[in-house]
Amino acid sequence: MDDSTRRVFDARAEIAHLVPSPWNRDRFLAALGAWRGRPIQLMPVESSVLPDVWNLGRGAPCGLWLDTETADVVAYAAGTTSFHVDQILWHEVGHMVLNHNAGTGDLAGLQLLLPNIDPATVRRVLGRSEFADGQEDEAEVFADLMLSSTSRWRASQPMTSLWGEH
Repeated sequence: MDDSTRRVFDARAEIAHLVPSPWNRDRFLAALGAWRGRPIQLMPVESSVLPDVWNLGRGAPCGLWLDTETADVVAYAAGTTSFHVDQILWHEVGHMVLNHNAGTGDLAGLQLLLPNIDPATVRRVLGRSEFADGQEDEAEVFADLMLSSTSRWRASQPMTSLWGEH
């Protein structure tokens, strides 16, 4: 097992006790927030704004993690399926628990996307948009592992949600 895979499995084991069974997103966010010592805010945003968030030719994110001075904010495209929200959430939680790092210099559209968040309070921003680097690979593998372990405990089956029959 390589170092990256080991890091992902270790992170999964570290937070496994926080995952409620049956799966309940609100209970998980409360437990994760208590464990991290700061609230976790899940925030739907207008998806038409998401393509304007990144500069430098990056793909449009379908999710973002903002590490602010007072909270962790996970933004996702409003109107997406419940299953996709969970996929985005797990990916961003992967960034959190794997302690991934990124700057804020390439976020020209942050104020447009999240006008209620003061950009001066943002310490890190990572987005679920491209998977060409190691941090994105780790976060996506983490999300896949966590989602596969919670899917069987979901109140609705993933495909039902995918087809809009939530």
